[in-house]
Amino acid sequence: MSSGVLRCDGVVTVAGDGAPLCSGVWTLVPVPEPFSVEQLDPAMLAAAFTAGFVLLGTCWLSGKLCRVLLSMIN
Repeated sequence: MSSGVLRCDGVVTVAGDGAPLCSGVWTLVPVPEPFSVEQLDPAMLAAAFTAGFVLLGTCWLSGKLCRVLLSMIN
């Protein structure tokens, strides 16, 4: 199902009853489909989560090592 939005090629005014009026022509402009979870590739999701945990683990481990080194110096 494709969706779209209305676009006025002229000036939009509002009538007394609240209806929008266009001085030009109303045209229907297609818009992309909304995001759906089914569009995601499971392999790419796994790679993204793995990369995130590797980055987090690296920062956590380096912090722990710095803490150990500083405690050994004291």
